[in-house]
Amino acid sequence: MSTRIPKRGAVYYVQQAVPLDLQDALGAKQVWKSLGTKDFEEAKTLHLKAKISFREQFKRLREERAARASDAAPPAPKSPTLTPQQLAARQTVRDEWEREQREYWDANPFPDYDDLSPEEQRTQDAVEAAREHWEKTQAEEREVLRQERRGEAAAKQPNVAPAKAQGTALAVVFSKWAQNQKNQKTIDRMEKVVEWFEDDMGRVPIEEITPDHVLNWSEKLQKRTTAANARTKLANFNTLLRYAWMKARLIPANPALGVSIGVNPDPEEDVQPFDLPALKLIFGSPVYTSDERPEAGVGEAAYWLPLLAMFTGARLNELGQLRPSDILKLPYMDKDGQELEAWCIRIVADKAEGLKLKNRWSARRVPIHSDLIRLGFLTYVEAAREAGQARIFPELRPDKYAHITANWSKWFGRYLRGTIKVTNRRMRFHSFRHAFKDYAREAEIPEDVNDAFTGHKGQAVARRYGSSLAYPLRPMVSAMAQYRVTGLTLPLPPPAYREPAAG
Repeated sequence: MSTRIPKRGAVYYVQQAVPLDLQDALGAKQVWKSLGTKDFEEAKTLHLKAKISFREQFKRLREERAARASDAAPPAPKSPTLTPQQLAARQTVRDEWEREQREYWDANPFPDYDDLSPEEQRTQDAVEAAREHWEKTQAEEREVLRQERRGEAAAKQPNVAPAKAQGTALAVVFSKWAQNQKNQKTIDRMEKVVEWFEDDMGRVPIEEITPDHVLNWSEKLQKRTTAANARTKLANFNTLLRYAWMKARLIPANPALGVSIGVNPDPEEDVQPFDLPALKLIFGSPVYTSDERPEAGVGEAAYWLPLLAMFTGARLNELGQLRPSDILKLPYMDKDGQELEAWCIRIVADKAEGLKLKNRWSARRVPIHSDLIRLGFLTYVEAAREAGQARIFPELRPDKYAHITANWSKWFGRYLRGTIKVTNRRMRFHSFRHAFKDYAREAEIPEDVNDAFTGHKGQAVARRYGSSLAYPLRPMVSAMAQYRVTGLTLPLPPPAYREPAAG
């Protein structure tokens, strides 16, 4: 969120775009105002207040302008009709302003909502509500101008009946929108949204979709699926309608503006950490006790991925895309200034090699727990390095969306329910990440170090550095040495790494 509060030197500022109809009065397209503080926490509150103050100022200027116009005597002559060239010039200015706004928001996106603190979530909700209200107001003003132009055109040709508009099918709008998309998963999701809308509301042409259509569909969505899924589908539909309005110019306004679905947190849908009985079942399964390697578990990935998640707190995809070069020794200084080294897992994004992260705070280093070393993980990685493997789990095959662990995740879910017999639906692979956080707290590991392990946005990590890569390594190594899964007996190493006495 900090990317939307600009700074000049050490002082925070607020930047506000001026509406087109007020730019002549203020003599600027944008205005800047110092918030008078160097403290980010204080700046957030002042920034929101300043935005509200700007809107009140714009409203007051419009009211004063309207009052002066009504008090003028004699009545002002009717404004001359704009020529086609003048109308085109006005539209060009308006299009350029909209383009600048889109580029600004594309270049300054919000971080993932789930990674924000509760206070930041409340502030973001307020800003988004204000932005939505502003967009609706702008849409209404544009519609008034369009109606005026249509009336002027009709007055010039009173005897010519207007041609009946030909309706545009949603499928046509979707096809045009999809041409500018690169992510196939995004395209498939939008296609499913169109199917759901037409299943529920019929094949309504885009020009005939009204706010009532959208409102009625939102109610049907909530009866058809979960509130969270309904909100996601409505948001995607809003994106398609916004494209039809702003890009394709098929409709005069977005009928989905102002229609939303509130989602109250449902504790029954939350991911629950693996408890000790579940962990005993997992690490007592045939993969660990009978050396089974199910085909869909793709070899040693079935053995190592759950263990790595339990002892690093990493996400499944972060582990599945690891390369041999991401397992390395890193230097650090102890309290006496002596240089030491620690084996670490480096989790980074690499667009050229298809490595992806959830957000910028996810980039980090995680010291490798001694139990993983004892089980032979470093030996396994070294064998992959010597074999010239690009990934340490080369048998993982991405799905059609290039998600490298999607198919493996489906296998683990089936194995967890069917073979391991963990039937709690709130427990899934991501439960390892939650369990790691809990066991780290049980070991009294400081919260900022805990966040550095998992790549969460912490007060001391992300706000200062932008990622966990720069977090000091020494406290992380010390904390990892304290980490224990109390009550859990770890399995034997894979057969290739066992001592003869271990069988």
